Amino acid sequence: MTDGKHKVSAAWLEDKPPRRQQPLSREQIVRGAVEYLEQHGLEELSMRKLAAHLGTAATSLYWHVVTKDQLFDLVLDEIFGEVRLPEKDGEPLEDLRRVMHEVRRVLSRYPEAARLAASRPTLGPRALRVVEYTLGALLRTGYPEESIAHAYNLIADYTIGGVLVELSRKRLTGPDAPSGESSEDADTMRSFVESLPGEEFPNFVRLSGLLVTANDEESFAFGLDRLLAGISNDLEK
Repeated sequence: MTDGKHKVSAAWLEDKPPRRQQPLSREQIVRGAVEYLEQHGLEELSMRKLAAHLGTAATSLYWHVVTKDQLFDLVLDEIFGEVRLPEKDGEPLEDLRRVMHEVRRVLSRYPEAARLAASRPTLGPRALRVVEYTLGALLRTGYPEESIAHAYNLIADYTIGGVLVELSRKRLTGPDAPSGESSEDADTMRSFVESLPGEEFPNFVRLSGLLVTANDEESFAFGLDRLLAGISNDLEK
């Protein structure tokens, strides 16, 4: 959830003090941006449109947020603040499992945040608490320090990437499409499979029913379990 190749955003420097009769605080601007993203999407967000959404002039925003990139960083960090961390340390791999499910839950709630998390470092204070906890859990397993960065990136990339794939599919079917496959879709897929030459695609024909009905949440849990099992196996060597 971080990328050392990116520059640290100036958004994490201390906020400017409010001017006399300043209509909005940075916190109000960021919350407004989160609401705008939910309603209109990432491509539609601009400082001018956000100002109109908040009922103010764009100059009021620039006092607190200099660029749109800084706004994106602040928005992403605000959303990561909704990730619930375990109150007490438990079994490290189980704690890792719980945190990644939480990250998935939050990013799935805010689809645009998953795109931001995949494209920029998560170095704000709220996001860093998630990173810090995840690294701490990996350390508690006894995993070699020189390998922890690889393990962390693998788990984080799997979680964020999985959300992106799920959201991409939902964009194709539309935001109001049901989570399960509709009877019409099922009939279309069945007809397509039946038209395939079984001798050429025997494995796909045999498993097609399972492939099209696989549940996203169950698939994520299955993959995460395999990743954590690999870490556990490394520790036993």
